[in-house]
Amino acid sequence: MSSSPILDCVDWPSLIAALASCPAWRGLGGLRLALASAVLAAPAAIARSVALRAPQLAQRESLSVLVIGAESVDAVDGGRWYQAIAPMLDAACSVRVVLLGASLEPDFSSAALALAPAAPAQQACGRLAEYLDAHPQAAFDIAVLFQPGFQKYREWLRGADFAHLLAAGSLLIGSSNAQDEYQMERWVLECHGYRASEQAHDNPFYLELGDAQSSIRWGSALWQIETAPAPGFIVNRTGLAALDTLTRMVMHSMRVVGEPAPACGAAMELTAGPGQRKTLIHLFDRRFVDSKDGLLLHLAADGSLQPLGKLPAVELAAYPGGSARDIERAIWAADIKARYLLDGYAAAKNAPIETALARSMFDQMRERAAKLFR
Repeated sequence: MSSSPILDCVDWPSLIAALASCPAWRGLGGLRLALASAVLAAPAAIARSVALRAPQLAQRESLSVLVIGAESVDAVDGGRWYQAIAPMLDAACSVRVVLLGASLEPDFSSAALALAPAAPAQQACGRLAEYLDAHPQAAFDIAVLFQPGFQKYREWLRGADFAHLLAAGSLLIGSSNAQDEYQMERWVLECHGYRASEQAHDNPFYLELGDAQSSIRWGSALWQIETAPAPGFIVNRTGLAALDTLTRMVMHSMRVVGEPAPACGAAMELTAGPGQRKTLIHLFDRRFVDSKDGLLLHLAADGSLQPLGKLPAVELAAYPGGSARDIERAIWAADIKARYLLDGYAAAKNAPIETALARSMFDQMRERAAKLFR
């Protein structure tokens, strides 16, 4: 793998310093670290994906990039900062970018606009299907989706738009806020017949949009959609419904318990007494099932295990052990919570309903993101 700043640098200060050593990018050295990181986050995610998955693209005379679902963070200053892709790759190529999004904010600007490269991106307000219908000959070396949220926006996967891009030879890449978030994206993609990366690459050039209670790392997991569905593929609606249950149970935990439940479906050992250890499967919110006899248990605040009933043997036998993916175990745990444990939760007084809570969290994250650019 050839050397380049996007691979050689290990954090934002080193990457920004490497870019600022070039005369055309010297102004970056005078920006606040948070501001410089914010305007460079989207091009850095693309450059790192290219370096890791398709380094041959950096040898071309020009690169064409389509940003699908562009909004604000990925469209700041008219997309001028995407010109940083070439120096991040230590490449001499020109970069042409199209920002495409139904919620595109063309006037979203940063405090660094005066230092931005002169060449803006082309902007198109609309959906991918509409764009491809209007530009049937359009071809892109790279098509990227930043935090697409396929579970909510499944209409992106119902048509043949991504298949069209793949058939045309585009490197179709994406980013997520975390590895486990990517596994949810991958689940939805697979339910629609797409094949995606088994694992996302960690990206050190992310934006921290979390707060004291949570970590939200914009662009921290980089992945690729590799192949389109086979002809005649039937969407796995059972799998999609199971993922919906997982999301609903996580939001319920945040609403009632006050925090997301960690390690849902993970097997672990707990001390049951002097010299005694029990192998239990964590379901949700300190609620477990004994992997041997199916006893449902609640780990109380005093450390004692309180009985909650017994899980039928057929349910315990369906536990995805062995080489199963973490998300498979989490989906199994969510189904058990929904059908066997939910009625045992105390109602949370004055707690927001799940949809309102999700909207509030999203709005707060957008506000934190906007502040980075000021």
